[in-house]
Amino acid sequence: MRNVTKEIFLNTMVCPTLGWLIRIRGRQTVLGEPSLDQQFRMEQGCEVHERARRLYSDGILISDSNFKSAVARTESLMNNPDIDVIMEGAFFASGCATRADILKRDGETWHMIEVKAKIRDEEDLIDDMAYTATIIKRCGYKISRISLFLLSKDFRLGMPNEKLFVEVEHTEEVLERIEVFEEQLESVVELTSRENKPTPQLKIECKNCVIFEDCLGEGIENHIFELPGLSKTKFVLLNDLDINRIENIPDDFKLTSNQAKAKNSIVTKKPFISEKLNGALTEIQWPTYYLDFETMSTAIPLYDDTAPYATVPIQYSILKCSAPGNIEDHFEYIADPKRDCRRQLAENLIKYLGQKGSIIMYTSFEKTIINELANRFSELSAKLKSLVDRLVDLWAIISKNVYHYDFRGSTSLKRVLPVLVPSMSYEKLNIKEGGTASVTFTYMALGKYGAEDIDTLKKDLLEYCKQDTLAMVKLHEQLVRLTSAGGNF
Repeated sequence: MRNVTKEIFLNTMVCPTLGWLIRIRGRQTVLGEPSLDQQFRMEQGCEVHERARRLYSDGILISDSNFKSAVARTESLMNNPDIDVIMEGAFFASGCATRADILKRDGETWHMIEVKAKIRDEEDLIDDMAYTATIIKRCGYKISRISLFLLSKDFRLGMPNEKLFVEVEHTEEVLERIEVFEEQLESVVELTSRENKPTPQLKIECKNCVIFEDCLGEGIENHIFELPGLSKTKFVLLNDLDINRIENIPDDFKLTSNQAKAKNSIVTKKPFISEKLNGALTEIQWPTYYLDFETMSTAIPLYDDTAPYATVPIQYSILKCSAPGNIEDHFEYIADPKRDCRRQLAENLIKYLGQKGSIIMYTSFEKTIINELANRFSELSAKLKSLVDRLVDLWAIISKNVYHYDFRGSTSLKRVLPVLVPSMSYEKLNIKEGGTASVTFTYMALGKYGAEDIDTLKKDLLEYCKQDTLAMVKLHEQLVRLTSAGGNF
């Protein structure tokens, strides 16, 4: 049977069923193959860890692929007073396995450093560190300090490696969590080794679980998790009433206006169309431009004057219409992956968006990107800010004025489009979603594709971006039809 790992332990603490499944059936079987986006994030994590190890030229890296031999070598080094820094040390105790990113000798004790490819100090990282520290303690070693290495927002390309990290100490919080974990360790090992799967219990955490629809959500239409903006408080109240379907929510149960709108649509099997929809649409000025950006974001900056995880726009698509659905022109741009093209992108954006007419976006993402460009290029700022003044958020119009029971609680573009415009699909595209688009361009920038593939990949990226703008054109056109048809689909 597999050893209990950090992933198994922490998942079991939240959901014993998921922890059991991962240990018994294996991570890949339960969670599936990682997407291109997930794979890239793992690669980014490996690169950040490698950068952290460079800070300790005297450190010993435990690179043994065999875990048992890695544990034995770690033990030997831990007991050698001449060794001050151990990296990727392996530990095993009470059926649980772990590796420590960096351990620095501090007299008779150790300073444990967890390396994360993140810029934010997040609460769940306490549990992450506490598990590793718990197993090390079980092995008989004392840890006196516990820190995080996070990425510095001030790091820029070309700076020395020491500038990449900021250290945040969490000794007190982690030591408190270790006390909790030590009490749970044996029970988690025992529970996840049972022959029979633990009976799942519905929790708010189930909402985002990858196996939910094959677990407690199986066969349940209109689950309460599809209620827009469901809070933990309302979930607990509904769960205590043993209610798991939206249509079974009592009429006197307090809901927000959006939640009530969703419930009524589901109960009546009728879409909601606000009488204010027409007014919102008539405020749009013609000609209208439909704008969509694609961006990339990397842990280690690829361009000058760019921080870790800065959002870098790398392409756009613009469709110009003289009336709903009447496309007059198409403008598109994709950057050269080998250099920072943000200024050129901004200049072309100003050129092709003209000086009048509404600019349609879906969510405020495009607004954020244009504002960032305006802040970066002061000489273009006034013209870029004038574009911001013309922006109209189609997502906001739909969220406030339209709800269809098949939205299933979401008004994202990929959820709304097949309901309102069923004739449109991304299935025939080689790139079907934004995460893949972002990573594809990033891999081009990193030189991971051959020259013979670049033209084809750029074409795929442009087709995907254009599909997003075309989706907005079609959605807008359908909304106008709905107002003229009295709200009938």
